[in-house]
Amino acid sequence: MTTTIFKNGMIGIALLYCSQVWARQSGDGIAVVATANHVGLAVRDLDAEKAWYEKAFDMTVEQHFDLPAAKVRTVLLRAKNGLGIELIERQGASRPKDFSDPLDASATLGYGHWALTVGDVDTAFSRLIAVGASQVSAPGPAVQPGSRFAYVKDPEGNLIELIQLSPKK
Repeated sequence: MTTTIFKNGMIGIALLYCSQVWARQSGDGIAVVATANHVGLAVRDLDAEKAWYEKAFDMTVEQHFDLPAAKVRTVLLRAKNGLGIELIERQGASRPKDFSDPLDASATLGYGHWALTVGDVDTAFSRLIAVGASQVSAPGPAVQPGSRFAYVKDPEGNLIELIQLSPKK
């Protein structure tokens, strides 16, 4: 039943929306002066994932470094709008489990997906599928009225949420 609810497009943003409502009502919000810089993603094949993220999000290499003693290679990619992702390949690393969807990912501690705000979820979803992403859930209504969302997986199976927020009134 849970999977059915998710696939109908309702649960993906529900937890975030409810936590935001609770924080506003409780007055327990914490003021932090910060903006996002990048997210770090451990990958199996740095070269293949780098090529995919460059193509999918029109990103370019900002920084690259290797740590030979630790058998680690990294690349920091950045889009023109500032969106950044650091891909990290460590020889011998493994994934404990492949997640089928965000609910499955929430059963394991740690980050479960990367959520991106997009102007048009249908266009973003179609573009990512066209360049090799796998469909998890097609664009549909989110819990927040007027908002829409979808999920895809990158070529290695990492979850990406696409969120189109409702227009401000």
